[in-house]
Amino acid sequence: LGCVLCSPGCFSLFRGSALMDDNVMRTYATRSSEARHYLQYDQGEDRWLSTLLLQQGYKMEYCAASDAMTHCPETFKEFFNQRRRWIPSTLANIMDLLQSFRTTVTANDNISYLYMAYQGLLMLSTVLGPATILLMMAGAINPVLSIDLYQAYLIIVGPISVYLVL
Repeated sequence: LGCVLCSPGCFSLFRGSALMDDNVMRTYATRSSEARHYLQYDQGEDRWLSTLLLQQGYKMEYCAASDAMTHCPETFKEFFNQRRRWIPSTLANIMDLLQSFRTTVTANDNISYLYMAYQGLLMLSTVLGPATILLMMAGAINPVLSIDLYQAYLIIVGPISVYLVL
């Protein structure tokens, strides 16, 4: 049905010939020139490399028996900053895969049209999920507090806005 979309750098072992493929290394070494490139190339370089390998038809596998030494976030701030980098990078790389789905499915036997449709639905739910939750919460507060729906929405969005500003 599909395959692993990201092989994290510290847990990865790549075949040299796959990395030296012209379409992989030349593209991977491209300098960022657009906002999307900074998200895709610089904030999630391991996912970017994985995307390039998949688009060229290479197979990526997960091995549970591997051991690796790496630095993991130990505080909430470190974890939050990691997620703040990874989430936009993930969305940018999945969009890249979805935009080239025909050539990727043709080149890679491990990726099917059904798998790409699944990734599209995941992308859609990732984008719509937070907004849906906010609207549902405002809809629940509206009758409980007997206030206008607009006011209920402001009550929900207010603390989030303060948090984002801080």
